[in-house]
Amino acid sequence: MGYLRKANLKDLNYVCENMREMDRLEAVYQTGQEPADALRLTYLAGEQVLTIASDDDQPMGLCGVIRDGCIWMICTDELFTNKKYKIQLVRKGRKWVDGLLKNYKILYNFVYAENDSAIKWLKALGFTFVNYHEKYGEQEKPFYEFLRIA
Repeated sequence: MGYLRKANLKDLNYVCENMREMDRLEAVYQTGQEPADALRLTYLAGEQVLTIASDDDQPMGLCGVIRDGCIWMICTDELFTNKKYKIQLVRKGRKWVDGLLKNYKILYNFVYAENDSAIKWLKALGFTFVNYHEKYGEQEKPFYEFLRIA
């Protein structure tokens, strides 16, 4: 994660085509839609959508927040497999979330219970896991509900 910058349609298309398998599964399980379609709708609904870019400006993911404080992130494999970027993801991600909490009283969402890397990242960003839903989403899979209050 070299840096965060405003996302564009080229970034969106790249991430749709190169999405991590776990993010694909989570999108299907939660929405019942094709993962790329779910990401495109989320992108359009976002108040703030950023690209997580590598040092050479290659998109490695997208993140954002929807009007009511629903925070989200979808990424490519590179973001979680490169040790340097994983460390930066926590450091810069924490600053980004802290900044969001100046405008949102609460940030929240749900994460697939088997998405271990995302759960670890969310904990590092200070999110609290408040509920376990054994059957959540269109596919009735296990999800954790998480939040962070300003």
